[in-house]
Amino acid sequence: MKKAVFTCFMIAVILPLFTSCERDDICAEATETTPKLLIEFFDVNNPGNPRNVRNLTTRDIEKDAKDSLLFNSTSTIAIPLKTDAIETSYVFNLNALAESGGLTDTLTFSYATNELYLNRACGFKVNFTDFRVELENQENNTESWIRDIQVQENNIENELETHLYIFY
Repeated sequence: MKKAVFTCFMIAVILPLFTSCERDDICAEATETTPKLLIEFFDVNNPGNPRNVRNLTTRDIEKDAKDSLLFNSTSTIAIPLKTDAIETSYVFNLNALAESGGLTDTLTFSYATNELYLNRACGFKVNFTDFRVELENQENNTESWIRDIQVQENNIENELETHLYIFY
């Protein structure tokens, strides 16, 4: 008798835990969220050929070096932009693991933000419009490695298309 009461009690307690989530409480994995900036690297001497970056670190200029993202042997990277600002600056350090510390350039990305409400489970998504980029102090930087930049998409709405080309 006690075992049956205990079993009924456990079912009464556990069953609501599995049935309490409604379908709209879970954000579907396929839902598009705030896109990252997709950058592709090319050989400056042969602009049609993608070129892999080696030991490239990127970091928000306002963060410490320990917060850097490391990319190795890839010609395409994705980095986040600030959703609560109209500008994000990143330090790009090529061959960052070299004894010399590598070559650095700073890029400042400017944009307008457009918040879109998706649903209760997913919240908001931010798209970036009027996207622009500026290479900081290239003339005075003897360790500069970026030779040219081309914006491919002025509106960043998804991560499936390349938004920026960097030639080095």
